[in-house]
Amino acid sequence: MKILLYVVLAVSLLLNALTAYVILAKNPMKIQGDKSWTDLYTNDIDATLKFLNDNLGVQVVKSPDNKMGIDYRVLKAKDGIFPYAGLMQIDEQHKKEGLKPHATIYITVDNYDEMHKRFIEQGAKPEVENLHVNNMKFGIYVIPGGLDIGIVQYL
Repeated sequence: MKILLYVVLAVSLLLNALTAYVILAKNPMKIQGDKSWTDLYTNDIDATLKFLNDNLGVQVVKSPDNKMGIDYRVLKAKDGIFPYAGLMQIDEQHKKEGLKPHATIYITVDNYDEMHKRFIEQGAKPEVENLHVNNMKFGIYVIPGGLDIGIVQYL
């Protein structure tokens, strides 16, 4: 009976170790070129969140306090391991500036400064650059073809 208990315990530990390895090895916030985050901009954050939750099981994992007064909520799938997106209310000032609902995808980079320089040299136009927030350094660019794309280095 003791042997069976040890075997079950050993298998359990092995499975936990394997799961941890897969999670850490496949962490998109660590691998250059992987999509690591998406910011979703909406005119009605509560209606958007209700729709996503009702239909896809998306839920808020946190609504961080921020000093900028922006309603920003962090999302994850019901059974997901990592949060994967932020949902942001477009405020009146942004509406006056013409900001429309959209999504910005962030790609992980090993070195933000190096990639920023390469982006500029190859014709990207920065919309937001060199921001430091919560152990991240990032920027948003309009790249050739007109797409908005974010690059982020996790520090």
